[in-house]
Amino acid sequence: MSDLRRLLMEGQADLGRVGAVTAAKGKLPPFVVVDSAGVEVEPVTRYLRDLALSDMSPLTSRSYGYDLLRWFSPINCTMSLIFSQVDRLASQGA
Repeated sequence: MSDLRRLLMEGQADLGRVGAVTAAKGKLPPFVVVDSAGVEVEPVTRYLRDLALSDMSPLTSRSYGYDLLRWFSPINCTMSLIFSQVDRLASQGA
């Protein structure tokens, strides 16, 4: 088991912040997910807009936004590890 995975499972490490759920500027959806640079994640916005059009509570949209943000956290961490490995191998001339 990798050290990072073990630390995460034992609660001794945190994943880096990958974004936030914020109030939208427009009417629909009421909340959007933004990445760590503050840029709106458009596929998530489209999904939350469809959800809002189905006559759900605005708080449902917010809750789903947080669920999707939690889903992106381990993916972002994994991709960061992959790219750092690629960069390391490239610098070694492999």
